[in-house]
Amino acid sequence: MGTSPARADAIQRRYLDRIIASTPHTQLTAWYYTPMALRFSAHVNFDVRVYDCMDELAAFKNAPAQLALLERALFERADVVFTGGLSLFEAKRCQHRAIYPFPSSIDVDHFHKARAPGEEPADQLTIPHPRVGFFGVIDERLDIDLVAQASSTMPDVHFVMLGPVVKIDPDILPRANNLHWLGSKAYKDLPDYLRHWDV
Repeated sequence: MGTSPARADAIQRRYLDRIIASTPHTQLTAWYYTPMALRFSAHVNFDVRVYDCMDELAAFKNAPAQLALLERALFERADVVFTGGLSLFEAKRCQHRAIYPFPSSIDVDHFHKARAPGEEPADQLTIPHPRVGFFGVIDERLDIDLVAQASSTMPDVHFVMLGPVVKIDPDILPRANNLHWLGSKAYKDLPDYLRHWDV
């Protein structure tokens, strides 16, 4: 059955209080990645509160009902808010006086390796061309219906999908002869896959 949300909050509150009490400090800063953390930290008198808003968490499948309410509360308490990307910044900018976007970026040196000749990973070697590739987390944000439609509409194009499947049942992923779910890959290996994609 597991731990109830109320019990989990109580446990986290107790641990947070212990950590704060046992750690010498002159200033307390809270860096929030989720508004849900307010449930066990709202009682602490932090000197600075940062909300690192990297996704529209309330839009995720099975998001807790109280998430939107807690996000409003966190916007009221936060001293500064950072957003993951410009579109999220535009959606949130009127909700806080000190909000700043962190546009998505890329490790240019690492991914530039995909432009140089190199060996192809064994699990991709037999996949025909043309290839359209994707890498990233495969979760409820991925438009699975679009992936299914694209693979059905373009049967001669092979879709190579790299990334961990999280927060969704892998059984719901569409299956087709031209759709290849290769799973999680090490960051260092990504250029080896990309160099052999057409798109």
